[in-house]
Formats: sequence, C-alpha cells, structure tokens
Amino acid sequence: MSNSDKYPILMRLMHWTVGLLILGIIGAGWYMVGLEDSVSYKYDIYHWHKSFGVLVIFLLFARLVIRWASKVPKLPDSMPAYQRKLGTLVHWLLYLFMFLVPVSGYLMSDAGGRDVPLFNLVMPSFLEKNQDLASFFHEVHHTIPYILLGIVVLHTLAAIKHRYFDKPEHDVLRRML
Repeated sequence: MSNSDKYPILMRLMHWTVGLLILGIIGAGWYMVGLEDSVSYKYDIYHWHKSFGVLVIFLLFARLVIRWASKVPKLPDSMPAYQRKLGTLVHWLLYLFMFLVPVSGYLMSDAGGRDVPLFNLVMPSFLEKNQDLASFFHEVHHTIPYILLGIVVLHTLAAIKHRYFDKPEHDVLRRML
C-alpha cells in the first residue's frame, strides 16, 4: 500500500485520539452519574469529564480543518456505490454526533448556571441560567451518546467487514493505520 492510499498521518492521529477520548469520556460519564453524592471524588470526575469534552470540541474543529485541507483517499471504485454512500453518511453522522454530545453537555452546564472548565480555565458562558433549558440539554446529553455509540459500532463493524470479509482492495481500515 502506498502512502497516497492512506490518510495523512495527522488525520490518522486525530482519528484515534478523538475516538479514544470520546469512548473514555462516555465511560467516565456513565461511571460518575452512578456514584453516590457522598463519594469524595465524584465531582472531580465531573471536572475532568467536562474538560475533556471541551477539548474534544476544539479537536473536532481542528480535525475538520485538517480534513478539508488534506487529500483524503477515495473509496475503491470496485466497492458497491451504496456502500460508498453509506460510508460517507456514517462518517458525517459521526462528526455530527461527536460534536452534539459535548456541545449539549456544555449547554446543559451553562444553562444550569454551572461553570464549564477546560482544565484550569473556565470557558465563557453563552446562556442565562434557565432550568428548563438545562433540563432539555440534560435529556439530550444523556440520550445522544447512545446514538453516537451505535454509529461507532456500525463504523467499527464495517471496517472489520471490509478488512476480513471483502476483497483486499476494500480494506479501508489499513488507510487509517
């Protein structure tokens, strides 16, 4: 495989970094909401969860700029057209939900009158305190990670299918390794 068949190294690094961050943030989110309020470190996890969520927002913007500025290898012409279209749709849905999950968390905290940290910094507030709006974003933020995970599973299964069950030229995973 030539380097022209692979994504540029910066895109590959961003892919795996953001993917692992998102999975870690979702796992931490599930863990922290299950803790009793009496657990001494519970709100430390919230701080890190929010900080890494904000970091993901910035990394996604950087990732989109890098994607638009880079030469992206096209899918093999021998791959059925419906699979190429579905793959493109899944990628854009991934971007959408990777953005919506942390932004909904940011807006949930902001509307709830809680600071949104980026490690030792406090991010700007965009909303007036509004409990109804905070409740809406709470529901969104607690629901859409499941949709994101479903899309990630679909993305992963497709990569495995193409790697191990299709023609060798359909192995799109190798482009991201």
